[in-house]
Amino acid sequence: MTMKLSMLAVAYLLIGGLLIAVSYQPGGPVTTPKTDRVAGSSFLMERFAG
Repeated sequence: MTMKLSMLAVAYLLIGGLLIAVSYQPGGPVTTPKTDRVAGSSFLMERFAG
């Protein structure tokens, strides 16, 4: 009986910790800064392009 209660207590702590860890994740959408640059291009190529 003591073994069952110990395992139940450990499982309860693990599940509670997992729920707390999930609930503290940032909930909002991750936004990226707006830019007119093409990905991978350098400033000089854009500046002096025809």
